[in-house]
Amino acid sequence: MTESFILSDYIDHHPGLAMDSRDMAAVQSAYDLIADDGQEAPEAPEARPAEPQPVPLPDNPLAQEDLENTIYFLARTAQIYDEGTGNHTRRVNEYSYFLAQTLGMKPDFCDEIHYSAQLHDLGKISVNPVVLSKAGPLNDTERQEMDNHTVYGHRILSQSPQLAMAAEIALNHHEKWDGTGYPNALGGEDIPLSARITQVADIYDALRTARSYKPAFDHKTALKIILSGDSRIDSAGHFDPRLIEVFADSHADFDRIWHELSDR
Repeated sequence: MTESFILSDYIDHHPGLAMDSRDMAAVQSAYDLIADDGQEAPEAPEARPAEPQPVPLPDNPLAQEDLENTIYFLARTAQIYDEGTGNHTRRVNEYSYFLAQTLGMKPDFCDEIHYSAQLHDLGKISVNPVVLSKAGPLNDTERQEMDNHTVYGHRILSQSPQLAMAAEIALNHHEKWDGTGYPNALGGEDIPLSARITQVADIYDALRTARSYKPAFDHKTALKIILSGDSRIDSAGHFDPRLIEVFADSHADFDRIWHELSDR
């Protein structure tokens, strides 16, 4: 079982986070369901685990509904831990699903990433709240704690076999193609494809979204940064080149998804 997490305690210390009591109870129940679904979670792997086989949603409609509700509420939990993310998790799901389909991945893979990508930042619920809410630059210790959200997310999600892809995404979506990412400095195709796809989706949406350290960029600017890089992102070192080719050919669909699910 994972370390305990009490959502209401976090909300009490962060009055700016808006979540009604019904949603809070549902999110807490969803977290507890995943936390109790298996044995004690292992430490984060030091190397890439074997590529998991896609796990389709259950055939039983009630079981499928339960799983979908659990995933939704877990994603809702992760969402409230980020500043002004709005529909970020929904958009990351749709970008990732679109990329997987455009790559020609099998339907089971596409379906699984369509519900798994939204959980990429779930581990932030276990990050020290003082670090999460800090307005200024993080020191080395705080930065390590923030980076550990990848390990925390994997620890939570790996306890449920049906969330195997979500677990590998949570662990690996900050790895980089050139091996300079975290937490395990994986590179190239050692990074699971699901995480490489989600990384492109996550960074595109982050560029389009206003944060305390940056304005919201328009599609043209976000496109240029992903294709050519900037002071923070080295495109060639960051991304799978095959995914960048696909993105370059189909970037208009990312803009379409952004507008369809924009924060209003």
